[in-house]
Amino acid sequence: MVLIKDSKGRKKEETASGYERLTGNKKLGSLISRYHATVIRAGNELENSLEKKLIGRKDVSIGNLNKEKRIFKNLKTDSSGKKHDIKIDAVIETKNEIILVEIKDGDTFDTKKSAGEIESLNLVKNYLESKGKKVQVKFCSFNARDCEQIERGAKGLLEKGMAMTGKEFCELVGLNFDQIVEERKKDQKENLNSLAEEIKEIPELMEKLKN
Repeated sequence: MVLIKDSKGRKKEETASGYERLTGNKKLGSLISRYHATVIRAGNELENSLEKKLIGRKDVSIGNLNKEKRIFKNLKTDSSGKKHDIKIDAVIETKNEIILVEIKDGDTFDTKKSAGEIESLNLVKNYLESKGKKVQVKFCSFNARDCEQIERGAKGLLEKGMAMTGKEFCELVGLNFDQIVEERKKDQKENLNSLAEEIKEIPELMEKLKN
């Protein structure tokens, strides 16, 4: 997993974060902001963890593993007409088809960002199908209990059959889902201790907790 202590908060000269504005406390606002940044970093760490377990595979592209297979050049056009590459989180090649996967650590998604990601997945799908390939698109929420939870989190953006759990992803590529989940818990105790120690350094909050 990742550590809260390794995440950086806002610099002193920067404006107050939304968390500071909510609480009126700079130290607490900074701590919550760093906590949130760590959650985001955990998503990147997930892909790195999966990549390490798939080293040597030719049929899977994720992270820097077979990276060229998940980058599609000049496939997306912006409002000014400029061409952009599309990077897919994971591309899996089976005997019969290509599976394009967007990988999320959480299960509640930013609607605008998710819509753009799904658009990119479908652009690549259409491109590959034009080359005669059979293609599936999957939106994977690694820690979701089931596909229904993912569909709710995506707020109606997903087509039927597009949602994928982490367990299903692991089964597809031959990894042990439960083992990965347990391995990612290894930093929980240090993060909890770190959080407790930093809270102790906020006098105003400690005073509230005493009452």
